[in-house]
Amino acid sequence: MKLDDFNQVADLIGLKKRSREAVWLMEVEGMTGYFAAQQMDISESTVSRAHSRFRRALQKINALAAHLPL
Repeated sequence: MKLDDFNQVADLIGLKKRSREAVWLMEVEGMTGYFAAQQMDISESTVSRAHSRFRRALQKINALAAHLPL
């Protein structure tokens, strides 16, 4: 995933800076939620909620994209 694409989705769902960075660590760098939370010094539950919101947004975007004319 490109940084611009990631940031557009993160902007759409209103991810805050530290949560956004933690989700990036999970999605792109392959870290677990536990280690991303430790690295960003935020709770694991905060990271988990942010990651879930991000994944749901991606699923909705992909589902909608199938119905858009190109």
